[in-house]
Amino acid sequence: MPRLKLPPPPRADFTLQLTVRATDLNYGGHVGNDRLLAYLQEARIGFLTQFGLSELGGIDHPGIILADASVSFLGEAFLSQALAIDVCVSERTRSQFELHYGIRETEDGKAIATAKTTCLFFDYHSRKIASAPSPAAARWDALITAQDDQKDLPQ
Repeated sequence: MPRLKLPPPPRADFTLQLTVRATDLNYGGHVGNDRLLAYLQEARIGFLTQFGLSELGGIDHPGIILADASVSFLGEAFLSQALAIDVCVSERTRSQFELHYGIRETEDGKAIATAKTTCLFFDYHSRKIASAPSPAAARWDALITAQDDQKDLPQ
C-alpha cells in the first residue's frame, strides 16, 4: 500500500519554536501522534494571530473549523528536543484555505513530519460557513502569488 507523501512547505509564513515535554511522549518514548496534531494547532494559532485572526473568531472576523487534516510521519522526536514548525498558506478560496506544515528538529533540520490542513472560515454565532476576511485574504493572496511567481522563474 502506498504511503501518503506530503512535501514540506515551500516557504515559512510563520514558524513556531517549541521543546518536547514529558507529557508529549507516548509509551514508545517519542512524541505521540495525538500531540503532533496539537503541535499543528499551536502553529496554526500563531499563524492566524499574526494576521489578526483567531480560531474562534471575533467581532471583526469569522473563526475557522477544520475540514480535514493529513499527516506524514517521517521521524521521531524525543524529550527536550527543540522543534520548529513552519506553516505556509498554499491555496485559498472564498471560504477556505490550505495550510502546509513542516516539523523539523531545530539543531540539525531533520524532518519529523509534514502535514496539511484544510480550514473553513466559520461563523460560530450563526453556525455557518463564512467568507474570508478581506485584509487577511489579500495578504495571503500576495504570499501565494509570490510563491507561484517563483515557480515560473528559470532554474
